Amino acid sequence: MMRRIAFLAVILASCWSVAGAGAPPTMQSGPEKVTVSQLEATVANARGLSDEELKEKLSRLALVERLSPIRFARLNAQMNGDKAREALLALADQSEFEEPPDNEIPTDASPDAAATRQMLVKVVGYVNTDMRQLPNLIATRKTTELEDRPPEDRLEATGIVSLSAMPLHVVSRSTATVTYRDRKELVAFAAAAPKQAAKPGGLVTEGEFGPILATVLSDALKGKITWARWEQGDNGTVGVFHYAVGGDKSNYHVKFCCVVDGYTSDGLPEMQLFDERVSYEGEIAFLPADGAVLRLTVQAAMAPHGMVPEAGIAVEYGPVEIGGKTNICPLKSISLLKVFTEKPEGAFSRSHYQGVPKTFLNDVEFGAYHRFGSEVRILAGDTTGGPRLW
Repeated sequence: MMRRIAFLAVILASCWSVAGAGAPPTMQSGPEKVTVSQLEATVANARGLSDEELKEKLSRLALVERLSPIRFARLNAQMNGDKAREALLALADQSEFEEPPDNEIPTDASPDAAATRQMLVKVVGYVNTDMRQLPNLIATRKTTELEDRPPEDRLEATGIVSLSAMPLHVVSRSTATVTYRDRKELVAFAAAAPKQAAKPGGLVTEGEFGPILATVLSDALKGKITWARWEQGDNGTVGVFHYAVGGDKSNYHVKFCCVVDGYTSDGLPEMQLFDERVSYEGEIAFLPADGAVLRLTVQAAMAPHGMVPEAGIAVEYGPVEIGGKTNICPLKSISLLKVFTEKPEGAFSRSHYQGVPKTFLNDVEFGAYHRFGSEVRILAGDTTGGPRLW
């Protein structure tokens, strides 16, 4: 049975609060929407600012175009401290679901229907054949978790405490070992300190090594796939398909822990896992020559005033040498989840949430790829009586 795509946010404390406090003027009016070129001009004109000042400036912006890795690297080199770099990372990651700037879209004519079908056949063949031939491997997965904080009035033992809004900021970093063996993905997190869970909380995603791509393509073939555009990739022109999957064809589940689902006789809240199968859409970027997938995005169609108004994931793939052979493997993934943490308007209602949703964002990088297993070499002239394991 095909694996489901799942997004899970784990909050160890209660996710309810009293009515939200007023946000500062800059947060109330919303972020300033800018293009990539405008962001570059803003950074160039802010060279005299301190790390804190530049962080504040970047935190008030929102990109309406996708920031490419090359342009991100150039901007990151101009940052003057860790705070500004974190703000730039949050800004870039949130733009991952946008289209690239016009100057990064080739003017080549769109392919005709026959050429489009031929390219789709190559993508299907790549996912069903090449991806399934990925060798057993081990890789490291470095996760940077970011969260914001909506303004709120929190009821505590000493009374009501007002908390001001905070933009997206890094809350934790972790490293895990990913083992991909027999087409199954297993993640082992680094040993934790005593009394701490070995697996970090917050937003949790998995399936970058094949399952998510195979599931999305299978769903999309039952839904609708259309030609989107050409894009300029690192090594030439890349084709992009847009797809849409209805709820009845979807294997995409959005999960969140936890929802208050009533109260016990003692007045304690009864918590329940939010789990909803949803419609979704996104894009598949690929090499026209062989159908190799280089980028995948998934965006859920969520109710705007439901508990989870937004959820999505983007995965970037690229060439990696493993055991002397080049394979296309995950290089980076970005996961985004927005959740209303304030009480709904109606008692126990899941469709009338109000206030400002809380944002969870995971920036994940994959690296240090090598084959799973041991290598045995027999050295000439060895007198130990047997092979030596290295």
